[in-house]
Amino acid sequence: MEQAGPLRRIAFLLDNLSGGGAEKVILNLAAGFTRLGHPVDLLVCKAEGVLRNCIPAGVNLVPLQSVSSIRGAVAALLADPAGSHEILGIIANRRKLPKAFRYIPAISSHLKQSDASLLVSALPKSNINAVLARRMSGTNTRVVIGAHIHFSVQGLEGSGRSKARVRALRPMIRRCYHQADAVVAVSKGVERDTRAYLDLCEDRVQTIYNPVADREIIDLGDESPGHAWLDHRDVPVVLGIGRFVRQKDFPLLVRAFAELRKRRPVRLVLLGGDESSNEQVQHKIELEELAHELGVAEDLDMPGYKENPFPYFRRASVFALSSRFEGFGNVLVEALFCGCPVVSTDCPSGPAEILKNGEFGRLVPVGDVKAMAEALDTVLDERIDGRVLRARGEEFSVDRAVANYSELFGQLVS
Repeated sequence: MEQAGPLRRIAFLLDNLSGGGAEKVILNLAAGFTRLGHPVDLLVCKAEGVLRNCIPAGVNLVPLQSVSSIRGAVAALLADPAGSHEILGIIANRRKLPKAFRYIPAISSHLKQSDASLLVSALPKSNINAVLARRMSGTNTRVVIGAHIHFSVQGLEGSGRSKARVRALRPMIRRCYHQADAVVAVSKGVERDTRAYLDLCEDRVQTIYNPVADREIIDLGDESPGHAWLDHRDVPVVLGIGRFVRQKDFPLLVRAFAELRKRRPVRLVLLGGDESSNEQVQHKIELEELAHELGVAEDLDMPGYKENPFPYFRRASVFALSSRFEGFGNVLVEALFCGCPVVSTDCPSGPAEILKNGEFGRLVPVGDVKAMAEALDTVLDERIDGRVLRARGEEFSVDRAVANYSELFGQLVS
């Protein structure tokens, strides 16, 4: 296998340090390449969010300075004059200067000063900025961009704001993804969707599963969750984890839990939610109101985001993923690796690939409250070998993903 030399500098780019799956993937990759001896820079547009204290040791954090929206737009136009139609289309659609381009000069400057061989990003806005900044810098930096979500499904199922954003950015996304040196999808489903949605050739996109399972998780899982329901485990606990956004469909899980609660004693713990996000704070309030309406508020707890969720996985009776759509589903791997049984919606895409079409966890239709409740009820009565689940989770290890990315990087830079 081709691997990059030890002195090859790699720069990773993030919009912010929120607790999303894509951000965690970038941090895991940065940690993995740092362990291999590579100099690693983490460029962050807004160094804020629940992951701000989770920067891996040895990684050089580079908070980027923004320019005004007008200077950012000018930078984008100068970087790619032939793409002016797409850039001006974004401005016309929003009827104002977009903030998305404000970090292009800072990224470009870093590429020129650091002589990074590779620039890796994950989400659409940072992917666009990565491609434009590389053009502006005039360097030979290779740009590898990630495809972490179903564009077509997000355009239909996302919130009103995310739908509009995807549609407005589609021409620019298509243009920049064609200019990247490689596009890495996080699942086979996302690979197919990305190729179709953006008219990319088959050889332009490849799948590398996310780096999730890591030996550190085992040690972290041994800690106490500090939660009475999970420390005593006198009543079964259903666990859910994620951002409090429409995509995760926690209202479905609360409704399914209410149905399950009619059949047996059980409790629900939902971890996540970013207190700095007004949208997520409001969503949490709505979940609390729904729980009161359904009469299960006393058996629901939402203790917030946890830097170490693994003790919860280790002690929960079952983990439930209720999403309307995903790109991969990192939390499913974390649950499996901790030996926690899983029930998941069969959403596009990732869950079916991770769970091998139901071999390692139950799959239920998206949006089906009754099916989710029945699956949770069944799993709570089953005896499931945690060793089998852990072995499956280990197949999505950080080391394996880093090896696959190393091979790709070697091909691009050799």
